[in-house]
Amino acid sequence: MNVGGKGSKYPDSFFNPTQLKYGIKVELEHTKSKRVAKAIAKDHLLESPQYYVELKKMEKKLGI
Repeated sequence: MNVGGKGSKYPDSFFNPTQLKYGIKVELEHTKSKRVAKAIAKDHLLESPQYYVELKKMEKKLGI
């Protein structure tokens, strides 16, 4: 199975480890595959290194 977008071209060490770990946790809400969750998290973090920080702020603001 081919998994990953642009983020999969980068090693885990390229990303903030705290954000990557949190991103995987968030994405596991949508898939049972840690591999898929990591690929999605990497793609989001490549788009915006603060993706999950901002997501958390938005969810708090909306009471989610």
